[in-house]
Amino acid sequence: MFASLSSQTSYFVSKMLENHLLPAYEGLSSRKTGIMFGAKAVAKIRDVQIHDPVTLTNTKEFLRQCFMKPYIIGNILGKKAAAQQTNDIIGFIEQNIPNNFGIYYREPSNLGISFKTCRQATPLIKAAIHKELNEGLLTNFAAAIGVQSDQSHMLSQRLKVMTGDTLKYLQREQQDIHEWMKQAMLLNANRESYDDWREKFSLSRIYPNLVSMHAIRGLFQQSFSYLVAGEMAAHMMPILQSVFFALVVSMIFIVFPMGLLPGGYNILKTWILLIIWVSSWPVFFTIIHCLGMISLSSKSGAFGSDYG
Repeated sequence: MFASLSSQTSYFVSKMLENHLLPAYEGLSSRKTGIMFGAKAVAKIRDVQIHDPVTLTNTKEFLRQCFMKPYIIGNILGKKAAAQQTNDIIGFIEQNIPNNFGIYYREPSNLGISFKTCRQATPLIKAAIHKELNEGLLTNFAAAIGVQSDQSHMLSQRLKVMTGDTLKYLQREQQDIHEWMKQAMLLNANRESYDDWREKFSLSRIYPNLVSMHAIRGLFQQSFSYLVAGEMAAHMMPILQSVFFALVVSMIFIVFPMGLLPGGYNILKTWILLIIWVSSWPVFFTIIHCLGMISLSSKSGAFGSDYG
């Protein structure tokens, strides 16, 4: 009891000060955060990944061609050790642009592919990484580690302060969480690029956890597309069945018997041309398509109400 008296006193004093001097946001309370919570946040930074698939593809190609091959593997100008020990990969590449290296860059807007040298690709990759680093990323990161608040700006500032205190305690030169997140995204992209390279030679991945989230997201989209296709097929197949059945009945009981009569070849030819004409003429095609879309929209509405 006496041993915990100082802790209890500190707790109530901090609670009183927060109630009078700070906004009452429990998620931002120092009694629930502090340097140990900052340590938890710093440990979680290593899991930050690039979410945009185009940016991820470009970054992996950029790191492989402009960082791994020239410096880690090739040891150009004897800078392998400096490349391995750098705390700023983009900054290192900007200061040591490799000549005769480049990537096939995919444009985020139209997905067009063009070849760019490392000098041309560096500012594009840097801008894409900076775009990933926004207040929304900090907010989502804070929510993932258990901190929530209605005011995202205050939440971001609070998260920066907490992680800055922890990084200062760990005697790290870089104490900005933005820079740490940027390096984490680049390192994870580099690891994933290295694993992709290993898979080309039928080797196992060293960091399979990096692709697990992408695989889960892809499987979810694939499964949902199969679900939608199955539901649409279940509603459309009875309609198509009735249409095909009507065509078969007409062929068996009308067209073929009349085709056996004198001049029946012309009747059969007229039937085939009529089907092609109805299917290809814009007016009839529009009418048939409109009727099909009306039926499909009613079925889709029922499907959306069940699963929406």
